[in-house]
Amino acid sequence: MNESSSILSREYFMLNSDLSFTREAPLCLDNFILIFVVKGTARLHIDNTDYVVNGNKFVMARPRLKIRLVSASEDFDACIISFPSTMIHENTPRIEPSYFMILYKRIVWPLSGKRKDLLNHFLALFEFAVSDSGKILYTREMVLALVTSFIYALYSFTHNYLLIEEYEDSSRSRELFKKFIHLMNTHFMAQHEVQFYASELCISSKYLTQITKRMIGRTPKQIIDEKLIYEASVMLNNNNSSIQEISSKLGFVDQSYFGRFFKRFKHVSPQQYRLKPKK
Repeated sequence: MNESSSILSREYFMLNSDLSFTREAPLCLDNFILIFVVKGTARLHIDNTDYVVNGNKFVMARPRLKIRLVSASEDFDACIISFPSTMIHENTPRIEPSYFMILYKRIVWPLSGKRKDLLNHFLALFEFAVSDSGKILYTREMVLALVTSFIYALYSFTHNYLLIEEYEDSSRSRELFKKFIHLMNTHFMAQHEVQFYASELCISSKYLTQITKRMIGRTPKQIIDEKLIYEASVMLNNNNSSIQEISSKLGFVDQSYFGRFFKRFKHVSPQQYRLKPKK
């Protein structure tokens, strides 16, 4: 675990591992986690359920799900990829909200035929983008482009039968969820409270919470906070604005409150995050 602990704290990463380190403490991150089996077979305990994974299946776990290795063949090896959930939504406006619900709820996905070939290309490009990121220009832009391409490819392969098999929510809920995401992307810097968005949608905060939890397993407050943390991290990485200016741009009452908010998610202060070498 020591050799991988620093990697697991990064905003996005790629790690080859047999997942044995998860036996002592489950893998649980604020990011999406993709697990692709390189060889062998394993049984993983995810979200209170056991799943058998091999070369014909891959794992796509939403943020905060605990992943623990239960058992594995002697030759088991896997590739772990992690990235912020905001990257899934950033450049995919044409994908209907109902499909995002599936992305957040479905954990094990089938993999065969042409999909394996495409996956190998994706993994090779992702490894290039993050393996020596200090020397690669526009690393984050490359990772974002790869995540966007992956989501669109996954959508093209699976949306027809998955939407029919798994999605049973009302069209009103889909529309309200879509409007909430649009409102949030427009106003998140000035409006941090769920009540504002519920009022704009002419529904109660409780009902909005029910919709977003049903759609993607996240509360409206979690979605807003994740967007704020993501934007704060991008601003801090750019080094063009002071922390006070970033705090003001993001609508926090003062720098001290922004600092406490940031540290609650990143476990370091904004200043420490800015000074931390970017890997």
